[in-house]
This record gives sequence, structure tokens and C-alpha cells, in this order.
Amino acid sequence: MKGMGATLDELRARYPGAQTYRFGDGPALSDALLALVRSGKKRATCSSVAELMAGEVPPVVGRCDIVLDFDDVPQLVTRTLELVRLRFCDMTGEMALMEGEDETLAGWRDGHERYYRRLGVFDPEMWLTWERFEVVEDLVQNRGEGH
Repeated sequence: MKGMGATLDELRARYPGAQTYRFGDGPALSDALLALVRSGKKRATCSSVAELMAGEVPPVVGRCDIVLDFDDVPQLVTRTLELVRLRFCDMTGEMALMEGEDETLAGWRDGHERYYRRLGVFDPEMWLTWERFEVVEDLVQNRGEGH
């Protein structure tokens, strides 16, 4: 990647209290989800309560956080706008489509079931934390051509 942007320390100084997180469970999925965020299609994400209990830092409304890729390179700064706690089986079509990965609720359920099965935590009644966010800063696209 050409010309590294701000370091994690610089970003933490610029965004006090910011935590770091990644999309997905591997580099390919992470890159695909980052591209959806950059395109404006992905404006929400969700985490299982099992992931949060295993040490993932929970989102907080109003806090800015730093999204890393799987090489630990900062990619985006996001701000949490809304949090909803709900069971997997209670996900709504509107909320699922805001995640930008699927065209239907059924597609969201299928893809997320596969993801949570890979993590070993799937249960149709499992609790999720759904997060709506906005991009505050794109640490890659804002260098050079812009958007």
C-alpha cells in the first residue's frame, strides 16, 4: 500500500477514546466489507454477544472508532449513530439491508448464519448488537484522488 496514512497513535490522539475493530473474519471478507462501506452501501454492522463476551470492544453511541484491515492498517474512522440489541431471528429487513451485503433479509440470514457457524456461535435465538454508523474519515481514499 502506497504512503501510509496516520499512525494508530496519531489517530487515537485525534479521536480520544477510539477503539479499533475489523470487519469480517479474514482478509478477503474484510476487504469486501471495507469496499461496501466506501461505496456508501454498508451503513451498519452487527456483532454477536458471544464475540463481545470474547473480548471484542462493544460500540458506544457517539464514539468514533478506527477500522483496521487484516494487516492492522487503519482504513476508516466511523462514528456509532445507533445501537439495537436483538436476537438473530428478529433481524428486520430494513436493518439487514443497511448492512449492505445482501439484497434480501433471507440473503442476510443465510450469509450471517454461515459466518456465525464459522465462529462456532450460531443459534437462531442468539443475541446480536446491531450498529448503524457513519464514516467520519476515509484514511485511504482521502489521500490522493478523494471521492
